[in-house]
This record gives sequence, structure tokens and C-alpha cells, in this order.
Amino acid sequence: MSNEPKLLKATPATIAFDIILTLIVWVLFTLWFRPHVPSYDPTIVLLISAFTAAPGAGTFYFVLNMFKVTKAHQKELKEKRKHA
Repeated sequence: MSNEPKLLKATPATIAFDIILTLIVWVLFTLWFRPHVPSYDPTIVLLISAFTAAPGAGTFYFVLNMFKVTKAHQKELKEKRKHA
């Protein structure tokens, strides 16, 4: 049996799922930040809240992928312990 770790495969479907989920989080963050923008102009409020939500959505994307990698690694370790 090989000691090489199994690679986590990124398929177009998983990439699309991650991007769609990240866009949903970005929209939710944008809606959440809108009341906190100190302006009466709706365009400015939308722009500021959208630009403020972008780093949060980007962080969510990284966290989601780190979670998937950690989950795959834990599953691999569990299988190794089961067969040992």
C-alpha cells in the first residue's frame, strides 16, 4: 500500500459550486452592510457595501476550501486507522 496522500480533485462542478456559494455569501454581506453606509445616495450605498463585502466573500472562499481539504484529510486518516 502506498503512503502517498490522495489528492483532492477539483472538478468543474465543485469549482462552480464554490463560486456560486461565494456569490451568495457576497450578496448576503452586501445586504447586511447596506444600512451601515453613511450616505443617502442609493448608488453610493450599494457601491460601498458591495466593495466592503468583497473581502469577506473572498475570505469565505478560502475558508470553504480549507474546510474541504481538512475534511478530506480527516477522512483519509480515518480510513488508514480502520485498515491498520
